Formats: sequence, structure tokens, C-alpha cells
Amino acid sequence: MTRRALPISLAVVAILQFVAPLIFPPAYYGGIALPLWIVVAVVFAILGINLIRLKEWARVATIFVQGFSIIVRLLTMLSNTIPASGAPADMMLVTTSLISMFLSAVILYRVDLPDVQLLMQQ
Repeated sequence: MTRRALPISLAVVAILQFVAPLIFPPAYYGGIALPLWIVVAVVFAILGINLIRLKEWARVATIFVQGFSIIVRLLTMLSNTIPASGAPADMMLVTTSLISMFLSAVILYRVDLPDVQLLMQQ
């Protein structure tokens, strides 16, 4: 059995994919419980390890998680940044949401390329 070569860009995605969903304004971190952080870290560690192992299910799960992240960020951004009664918009939330959505889109693009699909189906 021959070992398939892991593209460096896929290794970077596997290692850093947890960054996109975790980008929040600093004020939001205190409202998230420690057990939730642990669950998120474990899920992304499992996905990253199995992407490196070239498991097809990890690619599909990454597509789902990153796509879901984009949708949640968009909804959160729209619902929390439109000012009510003349208050200023939360520009930190807008900025972090846009950065997170961009990173998720880059990850989605990379793991959905045909060369990655073929590599993981072998």
C-alpha cells in the first residue's frame, strides 16, 4: 500500500481550521462556558487529525462545519449589528464576522477542490 502525499495547504487547513469559528470580539469570550470551549476544541482536533489522515468523512464534516459557521456568522452579524434606536453599530462584531466568514470560505474552497476529493477517495 502506497502512502498518499498530503498537500501542504491541506495540512494548514487541518491544523488551523478551528480559527475561523472561534474569531469573536474580545467581549464575547467571557459569555462562553469552559465546557463548550472544550467540546469545540475536541471536535476540531478530531476533524484536523482525520483530515491529515485523508479520511473522506472528515472532509465532508469540515465542509458542513465551515458552511454552518458562515451561515451562523451571517445571521449573528445581521441580527446584532443593526443599531436599534440610533445606537452605533457593533463594528468589532462586523469585522470579526467578516474575517471568520472569509477564512471559512477559503477552507471550503480548499477542501472542495477536485485534487483533494480524489486524494481522499483513493
